[in-house]
Formats: sequence, structure tokens, C-alpha cells
Amino acid sequence: MLVLNFMLVFTPEMGFDALWYHLTLPKLWLLKHQWYFPGGLLYYSVMPRLAETIFIPLLHYFGTAGPKMAQYLAGVGTAVFIWKILSGHKISKPMKLAGVSLFYCTWLVSWQSGSAYIDLIRTLLEVGALYYSLRGSWKIGGLLLGLAIGTKWFSLGSLAIFSIIFGPQIIFPALLVSFPWFIIAYHFTSNPIYPIFSSLVENSFAGFGLALKHLLLAPYYLTHPFDDFISPVVGIIFVMAILSLKYPNKALRQIALVGLSGTFLTLMINPPSTRFFLPYLPSLAITAIIFIESLHRSLWRKLFLFSVVLSAFFILSLRLIAMAKYVPVLTGSVDRNNFLVSYSSRLPGTFIDSDGYVAKLPEGSKILVDKLHNLYYFPRDFDHTSWVSNWSGYDYLVTIGADPKKIDGQLLHQNNLQIQIFKLNK
Repeated sequence: MLVLNFMLVFTPEMGFDALWYHLTLPKLWLLKHQWYFPGGLLYYSVMPRLAETIFIPLLHYFGTAGPKMAQYLAGVGTAVFIWKILSGHKISKPMKLAGVSLFYCTWLVSWQSGSAYIDLIRTLLEVGALYYSLRGSWKIGGLLLGLAIGTKWFSLGSLAIFSIIFGPQIIFPALLVSFPWFIIAYHFTSNPIYPIFSSLVENSFAGFGLALKHLLLAPYYLTHPFDDFISPVVGIIFVMAILSLKYPNKALRQIALVGLSGTFLTLMINPPSTRFFLPYLPSLAITAIIFIESLHRSLWRKLFLFSVVLSAFFILSLRLIAMAKYVPVLTGSVDRNNFLVSYSSRLPGTFIDSDGYVAKLPEGSKILVDKLHNLYYFPRDFDHTSWVSNWSGYDYLVTIGADPKKIDGQLLHQNNLQIQIFKLNK
């Protein structure tokens, strides 16, 4: 799985959110040196963006593979922390490997490892905070949680969980480190935790009845999620974490409470998102391993190990099948553009310069884009109608599905993906 995920780092990015903003925002900063983009399309530009900020130099020097490599290394780093935490509990090597497998050999972690998303980076920071909190290093734990908050606002929920389980002293270093992101959000929107409490996320949380349903059926929702599959055994390790709460081992209860509380928090979202659950998966995996070892029953241990190995090979088989489509790109028999065109049906709203027409527009041209949503593959500097209302001064309009009679300009070209290029009247 390590080798497979490493190969995915060098494949074209196809993740919706990565093409929408995780990669597009760093690219726009390199093109325009502009941080905030008002309007609806890139409202994420004012949210915590620690990972996307790190992506800026990585994208500049290494292209798309740079940010993807950051995610890959974050997944490996998380596995290392799982191993280290289990080592502190005198767990046997086969069981430590099983604990790592419960996290790493999952569908979600595998595809995220080869993507330019940010969830594994957040996961690495939070499992690092868990490791140091268990060792009593609340200052380092708080620092890592602060960086996690700077990666995603949802880590504020993790901070609340850690402060209850490990003590409120962890709050100060976490908020101190994450403070710049509150200032940035307030500066641009007058809301220090934008877009929380805004109309953009007002329907993101389930009502009481739906949230209760998600909690009562948590093993089902974790194993059969709405968005991304994890593994066949994730519901089982959730139940083990609940059972482990009765054991007198303080560290085990703390780890279990982090995992369970975080799971409950993510299940309150409508619909539940496994990507938001990802930072709590290591805690559940660690708890399950310690719980099984504490039973001192070889039969249960063997059955559990068999289930973990079977699950891992099942996921590996699925990932190999999914990986097959990238082989022509990796071998060089198909270039990136032709590959993206062949899978354009799976990339809704994504700009693809299928015939290179936009790339050949005159240097220095001012280009405006309309309707198209995911613009990472746009080959030139551009503005979008979501943050530009006045079209005057622009030379070209790139859009899709427009009526030429309603455009103040001449239709120059339409590629095979129906993307239109207009020469605008001055």
C-alpha cells in the first residue's frame, strides 16, 4: 500500500475539492499574489489555510506532485505515531502492525495519500497532539492542535475534546498558534471563524433526531458512509472502543474517549463525512488493539488479526483496480491532458484545455472565466465572474453553455468539451 500510494503522488489530480480550492488557491497566489477572493466560488480563501500555504512553494518547485507528496508523507507520519503510541503500551509487533493497518490500509487513507487534499495533514497534527498529550507534554500537544486549527476549523472541536480529557491548559497554546487565522478571517469578513455562523454552512449540522439516529447506528454509518468508504472493520473497532471504557487503564480510556468523542462530533454533520472522521480513526485503531491484547484470549486475538489482514487485502485489491487507469500516464503512453479529457465525465465543472487553445491566447491578455467551477488546470492568469462584476477591460471570456447572442463579443472557439472562448468587445 505504501508503494501504491507513492505512485499515486505522480498521477494527475482528479479530486473535486483539490481542483476547486486546495490547489487552485496556491496557484492563484503564485499568479496574482492575491489571498482573498470575494464572492461565492472561492469563499474558502479566507478560511484556515495552513496546508494550502505550505502548498505554495511545493507547487512552485515540484508541480502537482509537491502538495500530493505532503499528503502522502502525512499519512506515513500518522502511521508512525500509531506505532509509537502502541509501543508505549508493550504491544506485540504483529498487533502493532495490525494497528497501523487499521488506519493505513483503508480506502479513504489510500486515495487521500495520492491527492492534494488536506485531511491527512490535519490527521497527522492531531495524532501528534494525542501522542504528546499522553506523555504529559501539553505545550507541544497544544501547539500541534493550533496548527490543526490553522488547517481546518473543525479542529476547534478536537481542541474542546482534548481540553476535557487532558485538561484546559492545552487551550492557550492551541489558540495562540492558531490566532493569525482568526485575524485573517475577521479582517476580510468581520467574522473570526468564517464561514461558521454564516449562510454558507447553516444547514451543515443534523437536527437532534437525525443526529441521534447517526449516533445509535454509528457502526453502520462508519462502515457504509455517505461519501467515502473506509474499511469493512471500522464499525467493529468503534464498538471495541466503547467496550474499552470499562477498563481501569487510564491511557486506554483517554485514547478511547478522543476517538469516540470525535466520532460523535462528525456524526452530527449532515450527512456524516468520513473525511472529517479521519483524524479520530487512529484513536479507534489504537484502542481496539490495546483492548484485544488486554483480553488475553488467543482465539479472539487470532480472529481479530485474521479480520484485519483480510480487510487490508480486500482494500488493496480495490485500490489496485482503481489504480489501473493511471498506468498509461505513469508509463508515458498517455499525456496528462488526454487522460483528463478521457475522464472528463468524472470531472464536472472542471476546466480542461483539451486542444490547448486557451494556452495559446496572446501573452498579456486579460481573461475572464464564467460558470466553470474547478479551475486548477486553467493554463493562464485569470479572473472569475464570482469576484469580478465589471467585465470592461477584459480581452477574452472562457465559459460553457453560453448563448453567443447574449455575449458582447465574438465566439472564437469551442473545444470538444463544449468550453467556449469569446473575444470580448472593448
